[in-house]
Amino acid sequence: SDNWILDNLHHAREIPCRIVHGRYDVVTPLKNAWALHTAWPESKLTIVPDAGHAMSEPGTIHELVAATQAFAAGSF
Repeated sequence: SDNWILDNLHHAREIPCRIVHGRYDVVTPLKNAWALHTAWPESKLTIVPDAGHAMSEPGTIHELVAATQAFAAGSF
């Protein structure tokens, strides 16, 4: 279904999660990231104010690296 991830989220709720989403992403609307974060309140949602869909945008790179470093340090 279109909501497969949300419908099956109970299997992943204990896994640390950081959601990084570009404010101007027209491929995957921001409402999708918000719905995931709302269903997974333990997650951390970061909205990159000057980014779209590409992970190669400077703001998105910055947030993805910061998230990776936090996971590596054990400080989700």
